[in-house]
Amino acid sequence: MQDLSALFAQATQHCEQFAELLDQERQVLLDQDMDALDALTKTKTPLIAVLVADEQALSAQCETLSKPASQSLTDFIGSLDNPALAAQHTDFLTAAERCQNANLRNARLIRHSQHINSRLLDLLRNQGEASQNVYDRQGNASRSASGRPISRA
Repeated sequence: MQDLSALFAQATQHCEQFAELLDQERQVLLDQDMDALDALTKTKTPLIAVLVADEQALSAQCETLSKPASQSLTDFIGSLDNPALAAQHTDFLTAAERCQNANLRNARLIRHSQHINSRLLDLLRNQGEASQNVYDRQGNASRSASGRPISRA
């Protein structure tokens, strides 16, 4: 069980490192600094590989300890009756959840930014609702009234 304890400690540390990178990524996304985002992506890639290796090592160690395939890891850790190991498992789950939440937050930021950029491009292409009927086919300013009903203004 010492090995499992060490694996949880190591995996927790890697999750915390990854969560810190995700926090940095959030700020870079807000700043729209694409060079820094590229550098962070290059830093995240090897850490993701380490996290995958941690998961494989934890699975292998649990298999060595005869964890039934149908039993959840939480139930298995609880069945070992080792409070210190259970605490490490809880710390690991907390760190993993922090990573997941930060990753979802960053994904929302990226989707929002893509949506905004798409709308701006539509306006530049004269395809957005706000820019319809602004110019006629010759590129002159349209003399007609706005095509939008007053309820949409």
